[in-house]
Amino acid sequence: MWNEKLAECARAYANGALTTVEPSGYPVSVRCNTDVDSSRQVITFPTPPSMAATWQGKACLLFHRHNEVLENFHELVIKGELDNEGGVLTLHPADFLTGTGRQDSDRMPHAAAPLPLIQFMMLGRRKAREYLAKRGQPWPPIQFDPLVRAAQEVSEKEQVGA
Repeated sequence: MWNEKLAECARAYANGALTTVEPSGYPVSVRCNTDVDSSRQVITFPTPPSMAATWQGKACLLFHRHNEVLENFHELVIKGELDNEGGVLTLHPADFLTGTGRQDSDRMPHAAAPLPLIQFMMLGRRKAREYLAKRGQPWPPIQFDPLVRAAQEVSEKEQVGA
């Protein structure tokens, strides 16, 4: 389903990573320049790498960007169907996904804004519970002994080096 607000976010990226699955079952990705066409509600790849020019079927397009100190992080994934329309590789979006679950922005939370950061952490917990429930699996137990041993080893090395 087309999302104009997230389509507008996609226009801010110079390019994205297009991924599909080969007939053998392995994923394959290439970086592509994109053109977001809101009037047709598609994303086209004006000059795709030669290996991607004939791709068809399910695919996803990953965008992300951040500043030089890895802050002001933005990410967006668009899932859909690839087709070749008149010699132009075209993605017909089925879903727009962001790391925060928001449908109006691709901006990831930052520690300077605690409320969105807490909402992001709660989303992660909810999605993990949904994932496990869907598969009928319990939450995996955490093996604390190796963590405690590793922390003790680090502490002992710091004491020796001091």
